[in-house]
Formats: sequence, C-alpha cells, structure tokens
Amino acid sequence: MIEPKSSFPVFIVKDLGAAKSFYTENLGFDVVFAGDWYIHLVSSTGVQVGFMLPEQPTQPPVFQKPHSGEGVIFSLEVEDADAAFAAAKSKSLKITLELRSEDWGQRHFCIQDPNGVYLDIVQSFEPTEEYQSDYVSK
Repeated sequence: MIEPKSSFPVFIVKDLGAAKSFYTENLGFDVVFAGDWYIHLVSSTGVQVGFMLPEQPTQPPVFQKPHSGEGVIFSLEVEDADAAFAAAKSKSLKITLELRSEDWGQRHFCIQDPNGVYLDIVQSFEPTEEYQSDYVSK
C-alpha cells in the first residue's frame, strides 16, 4: 500500500508571476522555491501548492499543457468564511460563487485566480440531519 505523508496540487499555468502575486498577497502563502519554470508555495498552516510553466522539456507529455480552469477545484478551509468573503470583496478578487451555506456542512464561496484556477473557500459546520449519515466516522 502507498501511504502518503502529505499532498499538494501542482497547476500548470501560463503566468508564474501572477500566481505568485495572487497567492502571496491575497492568501498568505510564502514562496519556498522559485525557479524559472516552477514555484512552490506554503501557507503558515502548512498548505502547499505548486505552479509550473507549460511545455517544460524535463516533464512527460501529460504535464505539458496549461490548466484549462475546468474540472478542478482547489479547496482551502478557513475558520471564518464570512470574514474571508469580506476580505475577497475588499481586494476585488474574482468571485465566481457568492457566499452561501450548504446543508452538507459547508459555508463557502468561490474565487478564480489569474490563471483560471477555481478556489473554493470553505468553512465546515455540522451538516443537517439529512446529510449526517453520509459522513463516515472512524
């Protein structure tokens, strides 16, 4: 069995500078690696994300094309979705889903970064009775 010790997404994007600015200035990430073709960011709580330029000769063909913006959601859990939403609005971030509460136990909103990556900013809470049985407890 493969037993991961941590995880991070890597998005293949056209503009590393825009990614660096967006995540450091708006989401509090710090740069821990910055090459010409790849940057790696880490938050103060240990959340990691990488960004790589397309068409890198060292990468296999499956890692060559830039992210299209569809089919992936990068979720970031926060303590207070209302405060995060107010911060996103005050910074004029591109909000793609207004703040709302979901019966399955999330208060969230979505933003889109300059490279088209969708971020779901999530605060968890107790789900309604209808959804409580869907959760698996260990």
